[in-house]
Amino acid sequence: MSISQPLHSQISLGKQESTAFMTMGEALGITDRGSVKKINATHFDSNQPLDKLLEDKRFRMSFMSFADSCLAGESVHFYEEVYDLKKIHLDDSIRRIYMARHIIEKYIDAGAEMEINISHRTRQEILGTPDLTHPNLFDSAVSEILQLIKMNLAKDYWSSLHFAKLKEDIERGPNGPELMPLDYSPRVTFVRCTDDPFYEEHAATCN
Repeated sequence: MSISQPLHSQISLGKQESTAFMTMGEALGITDRGSVKKINATHFDSNQPLDKLLEDKRFRMSFMSFADSCLAGESVHFYEEVYDLKKIHLDDSIRRIYMARHIIEKYIDAGAEMEINISHRTRQEILGTPDLTHPNLFDSAVSEILQLIKMNLAKDYWSSLHFAKLKEDIERGPNGPELMPLDYSPRVTFVRCTDDPFYEEHAATCN
């Protein structure tokens, strides 16, 4: 498959798509294995830097659920996908290019499905880059997005039911059930196995 070909993905909630991947990160085989950072539950408070808190998957999923409930989830979904991109080794150029193009098509292009609010300069720098594998490609956009999140979402999150549920789930301890965000309904694109650029590698998963 040529890298120049457009990525094919679609939203599907039907049972016939039960083998679909939830995110492009999953389709590319990106996992949290060896990269999950957990923060002590007592440190989940507004005094901690937001970017550090978002490194904890439990907090990130809870915050994403809250943002989605406010119809402002695109910024957190963008952060999540860039976070996935950074898990790909720098020498794995094929996966980095596919992931970067997916992020651009979904969040950066004008009129994109989940277009994020970033400066014109930052948007043009990303769209005009000659190197989609550059490790800092989305850093400026992430910085701008974090500022918007802090101003528009973070303050209300700490008094929300989503944060209360996060604390409740964590207090159950490591042997309790896995955290499921409150009313979590991710606004993400399903990626069918046949649309996966590494379909052959994941054939067993599809079957």
